Amino acid sequence: MASPKRRQLALDILVGLMAIVALSFVVRERLVPWIAERSVVDPGEAVREAPALLDARTGDSLLFRRDAHNLLLVFRSTCPTCEQTAPAWTRLSTSAEWLTTAIGLEDPEGAAAYARVHLPAARVAVPADIDRFTRRFRIGVVPTTLVIDRGGRLVARHAGPLEESDIETLRGLTASSTP
Repeated sequence: MASPKRRQLALDILVGLMAIVALSFVVRERLVPWIAERSVVDPGEAVREAPALLDARTGDSLLFRRDAHNLLLVFRSTCPTCEQTAPAWTRLSTSAEWLTTAIGLEDPEGAAAYARVHLPAARVAVPADIDRFTRRFRIGVVPTTLVIDRGGRLVARHAGPLEESDIETLRGLTASSTP
């Protein structure tokens, strides 16, 4: 039969293991999502630290510009809805105020080939870390249209295809935002 000291040691080890399991559960279920949520940018918030974007053609770093409204067109070359949305994106991006960047959630070659055909006037980029980019801007579906104003605030996120009324609404947001 085990001595009382051994039983106490076994009980202490068991309680310690249960505490570690409980703590890991709290960290995984509560702390990690909270930290991830803090890094999300919602409309009206400043984009303080944007996930790195790389030029799909050259691999150079691309940055948002503070002297223009940034129009980010998020796509995948295999997305039929993105292809249907491309003409609306082209109509939206015709203003000289826009710095338009097409962002492919895929390899640089596929993104560049797609943009060359469907969005030829846009800069073409891929996120250095696709998961971080999609989490940061809450990209759940493609196509997604993001508008960042001259002040560096995310003023709009539109998921899905654009209707004519959406185009006018997005244009109006930038017209009313302060430089």
